[in-house]
Amino acid sequence: MNIQVTLNTAGKPPVTVSPTSASVERGTSTITWTQAPGQTFSFTSLAFTGNPSCFSKPTVTSTQITVQDANNNAGAAVDYPYTIVVTSNNTPYSSAPAGIGGNPGDPMIKNK
Repeated sequence: MNIQVTLNTAGKPPVTVSPTSASVERGTSTITWTQAPGQTFSFTSLAFTGNPSCFSKPTVTSTQITVQDANNNAGAAVDYPYTIVVTSNNTPYSSAPAGIGGNPGDPMIKNK
């Protein structure tokens, strides 16, 4: 699964993702966050609220972030909000509406 990331330094929040809510079926899946077309920032970090055990430690490079999702959910869908941070011109920007360390906002992985 690929999630595209966009930086708009004037945006609230400045970092957005598409899709905002990504559904993952049961089993092991690779999730990759990449720059949307025309973007030039570097990826800095990805953090899931509560650090759920179904996700591997993120592999972060300047052009993408990758995690493995070992989704063994057998019940109702579970939402896992996350915050992604990118850097442009030595300034970090976050997907959290209240800034880095704030409420994670809308981005989430939904394990079905």
